[in-house]
Amino acid sequence: MSAVNKVVEFSKYRNKHSRDSKYPLQTEGSFFGKGLTDETMMELSKRFSNPISEMEHRNRCLFLVMSTTGMRAKEVVSLRFSNILKAPSGETLVSYIRKGGKLSYSVISDKVLNSLKEYHSLFDSNSDYFFLSCPGRNRAPRRPLSTRGLQKIVNSWNVLTCLGKKIHPHSLRHSLAQKLMDTGGGHFCSRVLNHSSPAITSKFYLRPYADPNRYLNWNQD
Repeated sequence: MSAVNKVVEFSKYRNKHSRDSKYPLQTEGSFFGKGLTDETMMELSKRFSNPISEMEHRNRCLFLVMSTTGMRAKEVVSLRFSNILKAPSGETLVSYIRKGGKLSYSVISDKVLNSLKEYHSLFDSNSDYFFLSCPGRNRAPRRPLSTRGLQKIVNSWNVLTCLGKKIHPHSLRHSLAQKLMDTGGGHFCSRVLNHSSPAITSKFYLRPYADPNRYLNWNQD
């Protein structure tokens, strides 16, 4: 293959040069590429759009919550209905304890809340937790979903990240973060992720390059 037709994948190039101290990589964008592509996110959204079984309803709710809040796995399984609040400006919020032990809030859309209600309407349960285990063949009682259980569920969705790695719960946080960084900017992304500062968000998700062509119209060919 001629040199002009040989294009190296960005991830392979970066991994190779990360070991080269002569040309250190910039620190921004260290999580770039760890999320899912827009196509994969749309594929999952479509896959979970018409749930029938309890497991399918739970998959839909998990995908919606994680892809719209960017919560970490431990935060997702801790969510309770008793912690749902109404903001002064009208948004529906859920409070939770984030990494570091601090109280935080995330917006829960009507679509997410209605999906959660549909999921819980499938069984007679007074559980306060958003997500529960399924009874399975042994008909064991439903319990609050564990972090390990969430990991297995997301792994079972069987899709790959931009870097070709198997999906895991944090992949959805990376996906949301990259999308918000690209479209809403660092400050907005930082607020959604509940980072302590936009500088931290930029360190992880600011792309290590920028494409000016989307703004330029000098050439008419």
